[in-house]
Amino acid sequence: MVIVKWAILAVIGLYLVALLAVYFAQRRFMYFPPEEAVPSWFLDEYDERILPIPVAGIGEIKSIYSPPPEEGAPVILFIHGNGSAAYQYTDHFAAFKAWGVGYLAVEFPGYAGNPGVPNETNILRTSLANYDRLIDKGIKPGNIVIYGDSLGAACAVHVASARQSAGLILSAPFLSMQAMARKQMPWFPTSLLLKDKYRSDLKMPSVTEPLLVLHGGADALIPPTQGKALYDLHLGDPQSGEKKFILLKGGQHHMWNTEMPSHIKAAIERFSP
Repeated sequence: MVIVKWAILAVIGLYLVALLAVYFAQRRFMYFPPEEAVPSWFLDEYDERILPIPVAGIGEIKSIYSPPPEEGAPVILFIHGNGSAAYQYTDHFAAFKAWGVGYLAVEFPGYAGNPGVPNETNILRTSLANYDRLIDKGIKPGNIVIYGDSLGAACAVHVASARQSAGLILSAPFLSMQAMARKQMPWFPTSLLLKDKYRSDLKMPSVTEPLLVLHGGADALIPPTQGKALYDLHLGDPQSGEKKFILLKGGQHHMWNTEMPSHIKAAIERFSP
């Protein structure tokens, strides 16, 4: 009995230590910021420009901006996913230019040599500041298409719930970080431990823009059920074309090599005035 008692106490002790580790180190496991600043060769080779974005409490964030080729053309507010920097999305940028649209690729605090640390408050604040910078440059809300990928999709939902735009595009979105944490760590009380919750599930019902959600059927990181559940919370009528969910069969978490770009292009054309 004594051995059993000490074994139980040891298990409880290890569990408590794991809880403390999860609580205090969770952002190290959540964010994977590339630290290298935007390389000069990227700006030269791809003819890109840096647009400084002042963000309250953080400093000046360097996002990537390509102005619309003509007045009234759509401008994509592009918010990338975790573990990558905005300048690495060269295939996306080439497609945007080929489609005749402008774009502002949001960079995150602590990513690509930028000031600040990545957390929910800083990242969402930065996403809104990038949208507001487009407005300051004279881009009308009706010409802005918000497009977020993975973690960036949570940011895109946040911006769309707080600002007006022509439409919202989400690729590989999750319902909330809480839902993801419950999936990955079901043995921990993640709803109590989680600092950055990204409650897209609470924000989506207030999004009024037309919506396109794309998810890979073979996404091993974020299950397509998460994207579909978020899509279902949008109050638009799918029969009227206000919203559309597309499951890309065989698609992984990163889907640019599938037919996804053609769906995004069609949505931008549909959203445009």
